[in-house]
Amino acid sequence: MGREQSDDPYKNLRQHSISDQQINTINLSDAVMNHISASQSDAKARSYNLAKPFPIYVTILFIVLLTSASVYAASELIQIRDRAGDVKIKSIVLESESKIVPYTLQNDPPLPTYRDRVLELVKPGQMLAYYVRNDSSPLTIQYLHNTNTNTSYNDFNVLLARTSAPVIKEPVNLPDGFTFKYGSVMPLIPNEHDASLSEEHARLLALFKQRAAAEPDQNLFIEEVNWTKANISELEYTKNNMSIRIQAMKNMIGMEVALSAEYTQETVDINGIETIFASGSIHGFQSYQAIWYDEAQKTHYQVTASDNVDLTEEQFKLVVKGLI
Repeated sequence: MGREQSDDPYKNLRQHSISDQQINTINLSDAVMNHISASQSDAKARSYNLAKPFPIYVTILFIVLLTSASVYAASELIQIRDRAGDVKIKSIVLESESKIVPYTLQNDPPLPTYRDRVLELVKPGQMLAYYVRNDSSPLTIQYLHNTNTNTSYNDFNVLLARTSAPVIKEPVNLPDGFTFKYGSVMPLIPNEHDASLSEEHARLLALFKQRAAAEPDQNLFIEEVNWTKANISELEYTKNNMSIRIQAMKNMIGMEVALSAEYTQETVDINGIETIFASGSIHGFQSYQAIWYDEAQKTHYQVTASDNVDLTEEQFKLVVKGLI
């Protein structure tokens, strides 16, 4: 590879789900923005979103289209290529600093959504498909899944094996005090463009059309999805208000990360794998990030230390080295 430098029981589920309306834009004021492209065999990439409004942390794991680095005013660019010369990772330091997005606290609780109703029904290990009737637009299927484990790394490892999700090693170099928070996988979403997933998509589409015609007074339709495999996995450890999150994404076309001007980045060779390390202080909060591509496993990895980080750069690098 080469480098070019230029007490809510549904809280965790809500972090891993998308709203009733698909998000259409990337928040360019985020301190760290990731753009990931997915390729599921001959699948057409589907656009999802990802956002982390400061200071409220929203977990990622949504696939978005890979965009060109030329749309940003970048002061530094690092690219990592595979043996064939294809760019697998672009990491950009922007010329602009991050901006705080104000959060307005609402006095009244938000009204329940259709998604909230589905969240009440999804069981551990399930993925549910749901359709909200909308006569002005084509039938659109949305998905929610409860594929998390909150018990131990061993149980998470069993989940990885059962779903053929990308492997994340157990962190062995964590400083004292860190504990397992959760592990999660993201199932492959049925869609009409992937031969291995189109049959399930067609089954769900036919069911929703049939039910919508037979139940004219119903606006929400829910069906269980038949799924067995996942292509994204995530693991998180916490200590007080500090978190270390590890994400693995298999069979992606490429990955692009845009960092605000407060960050600096470098590459380090670890066991023959070129790894990008980035660090920065955003509005008084230290943050670290590492990304690499495992060509043998066809998997992108990303590790972030966020929130109230009390780690030295060397401690963070030691954690990452234990994962490669």
